[in-house]
Amino acid sequence: MKKIFYVLLGICLLSCSSSNDEVVEDTRDLQPDKAYEFYINAPYSSSTSVNNTHYQFTYENGNLKTVFRLTPLSWPIVSLLYQDNQIKVFNGDISSNAYALHIIENNRPIKSEYYNFSSELFKTKLYTYAENMIAIHEKEGNRDAYITYYFNSANNLFKQEILEQKNGLNLGIKTIIYSDYDKSKNPFKKLRLINDICFVKSLSANNFRKIESSYYDLASGATTQTEVYNCIYKYDSNGQVLLYHPL
Repeated sequence: MKKIFYVLLGICLLSCSSSNDEVVEDTRDLQPDKAYEFYINAPYSSSTSVNNTHYQFTYENGNLKTVFRLTPLSWPIVSLLYQDNQIKVFNGDISSNAYALHIIENNRPIKSEYYNFSSELFKTKLYTYAENMIAIHEKEGNRDAYITYYFNSANNLFKQEILEQKNGLNLGIKTIIYSDYDKSKNPFKKLRLINDICFVKSLSANNFRKIESSYYDLASGATTQTEVYNCIYKYDSNGQVLLYHPL
């Protein structure tokens, strides 16, 4: 029960913090041209997950505009539309009815709404920011998730806690530890809205290469065995992560 207390305490502290703290946009963020699918769609990568399917990115005014999936044919899988403080991320081209609507303040999302192909709202996220912490309340149907991200003094994510609820009842807490950071600049910054995996990867200044995940079941009081994953990156001669390279 102490774990619930600390997770909820962190969320409560964040809810009292202003979400209007000024954030200066880093115009020097990397703009990767291509990336393999396993870097974008998996939280970790290994030699067993390698395949040659890859994505190509286009930008406009420094913002990600389109993500193309390159096989023998090429088609857009994600399209982004920017208007005032809103970003729409479409599943496919901009004529798609399935999209995510992100409300942006100070260059970071404060609310996200997700619509299916029938244009029905099915999921929402509310974001709260505090020093070295981000809290997100995710709601989908009768399920809620309270997600808290914790950062160290180097602006790198070191822990993520997810309190899961169903019909208002606490189910369990998932804890993820991120470590073994490189010194390379993060190439996922401008890819943060593609999916949840890229969002997590985009949060840090550098790139984590180890993930340790465990789950505490509140009904049984049991904790699952910690699962350990490794992220294997290749680097260029300057020590920068390569998201596209010879296999």
